[in-house]
Amino acid sequence: MKVLIISSYIFGYIDLIKPVLIQNNIDAKILYLGQEPLNFKYKSKAHHLSAFIMKGLGRNAKMDFRHNTILNKFKDDTFDQILIIHPQYLPKKTHLFLKSITSRYITFLFDSLAKMPRQKPVLKYFDEVFSYEKEDCIEQGFTFLTNFIPCCVEIRKEYVKDTEVFNISSLDNRFSDIKKIAENLLQNNIDYEFLIFSKKEKESSFVTFINQKLSISEVHKMFLKSKVLLDIQRSDQRGLSFRVMESLGYNKKLITTNPDIVTYDFYNPSNILVVDPENPVVSKEFINSSYEPVPEKIIRKYEINAWIKEIFKS
Repeated sequence: MKVLIISSYIFGYIDLIKPVLIQNNIDAKILYLGQEPLNFKYKSKAHHLSAFIMKGLGRNAKMDFRHNTILNKFKDDTFDQILIIHPQYLPKKTHLFLKSITSRYITFLFDSLAKMPRQKPVLKYFDEVFSYEKEDCIEQGFTFLTNFIPCCVEIRKEYVKDTEVFNISSLDNRFSDIKKIAENLLQNNIDYEFLIFSKKEKESSFVTFINQKLSISEVHKMFLKSKVLLDIQRSDQRGLSFRVMESLGYNKKLITTNPDIVTYDFYNPSNILVVDPENPVVSKEFINSSYEPVPEKIIRKYEINAWIKEIFKS
């Protein structure tokens, strides 16, 4: 099977599916929107100003660049299937072109429609839309599919545990929830390490700010050295984040503010603690109690291989 995947880089998570695609005899070409050959750059300050003016007139230089690059690269090519991730970053004419060179044009939404309403106008071009947001699937007729368990290092490898609770995230409106949880952990003498990425220099007595993003491999090594992972739900999201999938794959306990997690087949209150972000309470007993392994049959449902088989119907 010959497929094309066009996606945002998404911290490297899409890179992790490459070896599994090969194992499934899928010949896949992957293009990232922010990397060669699709990494749009302004040629000069004058070009930037011109593009800004044209955007006000309905012309988007970045979108036009992506369209022309994709058109020139694949005008003489065809694919059995094409998967687009973050479809809002391609214009209508690109979707129509790509749809014309494949038998099956599909997209997986990494964002809810509430978080990213810009997705909605282009979804009519797809033969099938996958989403991890249950509400969007019910209301819009999408196919429900969770994120996958990412595998960039050996799963379940034992490391010396350096930290009891670990979280890494970007600075956004979740910060107040992270701060409240940090305060509760301190009150209960629970060790933690919370890393918050921010482009601007910031300081806090509750978290550590970093100004450079870590590779997914570096982050996962930190997961392995932690007993418990922390997942902070976005206010406009109910679907399970990659942090949930990582806790599942690495046999890690999870603290989460996502109440919908209790509806999934892997939920076990011994492993997963749901907290109220306004009044989080984390006990030492939860941290210290043993992890109860999830049955392999359930784990396999969320692995990359199962995700790929569902996406490409292979």
